[in-house]
Amino acid sequence: MKKRLNIFCVCMIAAFLLSVSGNVYMLVKVFINGVEIGMKAAQGETIDIPEYKMAHILPTDMMETTGTVTNLKDGKQLAIKPLTTLIECPYTHSNSWLEALQGIIGLIVLVGFIYATIYFAKLIIHINRNIVFDWINVKHLRCIGWSMVGICVLSYISVWISSHQLAQSIELAGGELNILITFSDSTLILGFVALLASEVFAIGLRLKEENELTI
Repeated sequence: MKKRLNIFCVCMIAAFLLSVSGNVYMLVKVFINGVEIGMKAAQGETIDIPEYKMAHILPTDMMETTGTVTNLKDGKQLAIKPLTTLIECPYTHSNSWLEALQGIIGLIVLVGFIYATIYFAKLIIHINRNIVFDWINVKHLRCIGWSMVGICVLSYISVWISSHQLAQSIELAGGELNILITFSDSTLILGFVALLASEVFAIGLRLKEENELTI
């Protein structure tokens, strides 16, 4: 039974790391590109850095071309229907206050991921040590749950800001900005699952304590 528990613990850790791997990969790429731009600027090269905003797009007409990509096999342009993409936002419609807010939100989300990861690791360690039905695990589950709910809410706000800024300056052919796609992310569901599990653990522990007092 302990071997099976260890296997499930490893699977849970792997699944959690995979769930955040996309965001981590994007942050690493942005960091590397930033270093390259900084090195070119230090050499005196003038670089015009475009500003990109993340957008969620729903196709309004499947027959219209929303965007194109180049097929390197034959050099032809292929139509695409992006659902989640980065779109260049004109500087003329940028808002420094909103951009600063998005930066703060991004930092808080990163801290939230680290916070949730730490408590997730603590939970796995306790379960691996056969410390399962304990109030400390209730605390860990609540920390994980509220962290993931908070991450989802803040991410939704950030996407809304990006969509609002883009809507002021661009209009897409065959597609419309729609932030409802944000809710397809499983982070919110996983957060509430963790909170539900914490309440189940709490109810079980209260019943156990009441039975011990009765006896």
